[in-house]
Amino acid sequence: MTRPRILVTENLGAAGLQYLQQRADVDAHHLLPVQELPGLMNQYDAIIIRSAHRLTRELLKDHPRLKVVARAGAGVDNIDLDAATELGIAVINAPGANAIAAAEHTFGLMLAVMRNIVAGDAHVRGGGWDRAAYLGQELHGKRLGIIGLGRVGRQVARIAHGFRLEVAAYDPFLSPDIFEAHDVRQVTQLEDLLSAVDIITIHTPKTGPHLDERLLERLPKGAIVINAARGGLIDEGSLSRLLQAGHISGAGFDVFTSEPPKADSPLLQAPHVVTTPHLGGSTHEAMVEVGVMTARGVIDALNNQTPPNLVNVPIPDLPERNLKTLDRAVRLLANLFSRLNEHFDTPLVLSLNHSFNPSVRPWLRQAALAWLLQERVDERVNTVNALLIAQRQGVRLLVQGDQSDGDDPRLGLRLEGHPETEIQVTVGASGILLKKIAGIPVDIVWPEQALLTRHRDAPGVVGRVGSLVGQYDVNIGQLHLGRRDPHEEALMILTLDADPPEELLESLRRLPDIDSVYAFSHL
Repeated sequence: MTRPRILVTENLGAAGLQYLQQRADVDAHHLLPVQELPGLMNQYDAIIIRSAHRLTRELLKDHPRLKVVARAGAGVDNIDLDAATELGIAVINAPGANAIAAAEHTFGLMLAVMRNIVAGDAHVRGGGWDRAAYLGQELHGKRLGIIGLGRVGRQVARIAHGFRLEVAAYDPFLSPDIFEAHDVRQVTQLEDLLSAVDIITIHTPKTGPHLDERLLERLPKGAIVINAARGGLIDEGSLSRLLQAGHISGAGFDVFTSEPPKADSPLLQAPHVVTTPHLGGSTHEAMVEVGVMTARGVIDALNNQTPPNLVNVPIPDLPERNLKTLDRAVRLLANLFSRLNEHFDTPLVLSLNHSFNPSVRPWLRQAALAWLLQERVDERVNTVNALLIAQRQGVRLLVQGDQSDGDDPRLGLRLEGHPETEIQVTVGASGILLKKIAGIPVDIVWPEQALLTRHRDAPGVVGRVGSLVGQYDVNIGQLHLGRRDPHEEALMILTLDADPPEELLESLRRLPDIDSVYAFSHL
């Protein structure tokens, strides 16, 4: 198989680059001149950037070879997500790769502010030794408020428990079980969180809440404010005024509305402020992890797998192993269904049993549509653009609950009103099991190479098929049978050691009582 070609426009780090080079042909630059990128876009399957380049709609369009673009970092502001989605280009980033670094830096700022570390250092260097003037506060027992309980926020909570802080958080996008899992008290109104903490730290993207003067005034007198997330999330002028007035006793800032901050920045003039030059995610360990996470996501996407760091698809918050298993299950389900059903004359129904969290539904819907449509349209279709292509093709997919018994996650796919079309799989400890094919109960692990017949349940059919397969020197590993009722439609699935030749398939289709024959390889 031809190895993909990948362009790396900026320094990715040795570990990430090595991961790519083991699996692809890579052209790597320390810093590719911006003007050279447009002329190279046609030559690569994937392009990885950092901050120096912008991938606009104009750059992304008209490059049929390009399948994946990635930013080696958390934000993707310099990639046109709408254009990439319309073009079926997967967008990869490295969210959370620097979560530990950012969380640790948050506590570095916290401790520096509360224990007067920066001012104390300057005092000693100036020849002073006035311990009383730099009396600090302990973290122990304080009330910490976290705005945004994402990857960084959760790491902040983890560290906070070690300091014996009381931890509460506000994040309207998370279910209560997430807060419970991280031993964090959920607060559903931002104003309520601000009024009940000693320290507030924010860990959201730029679209998160903006702390203006009205909100900052809700903090108790003497509170500490930390921002190691994004510049502009906290009104720096308002915070400066509250620091000058003594309402807020200190602040730690790693990010600013304008970077670097101007000399007349109000925060630089305010008392009791510790600043750093956007160092939150900048550790040797984090830089390695960013490169490796980006590289792994790009290779997974090029291999038609679903990486957890795929930006323009609603990836559920699942352990990576569970995500990959579920990805394989929906791929098998949709591929089998598409082969066995020539026409989608009615809406399709994807059924999920009670074991699935509702958060997986949007992704499963897109993934199922992508695999259903891949062999039916001439244009590129994948999980990224499946909804757009399905809409153009007039294909509707409904997602419904399934009340069937059993604790293992169960997925089914059928034409609405036609239970005889249903294919069903379960995902359990023993792997992915097919439980129904064309509405007929089965119980098998799907093989690498398989031959499937739909036939009338009649004496001699199994023997004739097995004999004919043997004549073509194709070895049968296992045989599975299923039927609707005696003497009605039946299925036979043969596990083969090699792909069957087309002549064998044609000969099988001519046998008595055989309705249809399908060959499958590496679904």
